[in-house]
Amino acid sequence: MGTGGMKIDRPEYLPECVSWHSSTSADGLSTDLSAAINMMLQDALMKDGRASLAVSGGSTPKTLFNKLSMLEIDWPSIDITLVDDRWVDETHNDSNELLVRRFLLKGNAADASFVALKNSSKRAREGQQICEESLSQVKQPLDVVVLGLGADGHTASLFPCSEELAMAMDINNTNSCIATNPTNAPYERITLTRSAISRSDNIILHIVGHKKLDTLEQAIKTKDSVKMPIYAFLQEPISIYWSS
Repeated sequence: MGTGGMKIDRPEYLPECVSWHSSTSADGLSTDLSAAINMMLQDALMKDGRASLAVSGGSTPKTLFNKLSMLEIDWPSIDITLVDDRWVDETHNDSNELLVRRFLLKGNAADASFVALKNSSKRAREGQQICEESLSQVKQPLDVVVLGLGADGHTASLFPCSEELAMAMDINNTNSCIATNPTNAPYERITLTRSAISRSDNIILHIVGHKKLDTLEQAIKTKDSVKMPIYAFLQEPISIYWSS
């Protein structure tokens, strides 16, 4: 039994490579997930003396960020970056960087080394190389990546409606990041590539609500990472943390 209450059975449609953890409350799930991330980061610190964590934006991870910020861990030895961000100023309400600075980079975690994706370039495509250079400061491969999920099956800023999707999803792409310009979502974006995410030691999908499970099931049935990019990550080791 997890912190949040009785576990929900693992959906039968998930591939064997996918591990499953559930809770009956979002808060309980965040408690369990923060504990799991703590162990992953501690393991990396023990092994390498340094660790790295990439997180996603949105409303779902706010509680998780708060709990992570209270962990008693060697934060000065931990690199934090984003899975993706909108190409907006860091003070913009839709900035994932702003979200992380407000909810994660505080308390104990204020001493972590944060590397932003957004830079001063006017366009995301123009800023891609600078972002690539910035990410070289982050321990690679990433020790922990926490993904989210959109109703259309996108994760990170890997949108099915983006013309850059093929390059972004190319597992042989050696770049860590890529600029994307989704037609069905606002703002230009900068995102980790599929290859950068897939190289990570621990990939986590953090989702809340039954609609997200419907999206996962649809992705499995569709079997097409072009139409639903999350499908690609469900074909390799990934841990799903879900609550109702």
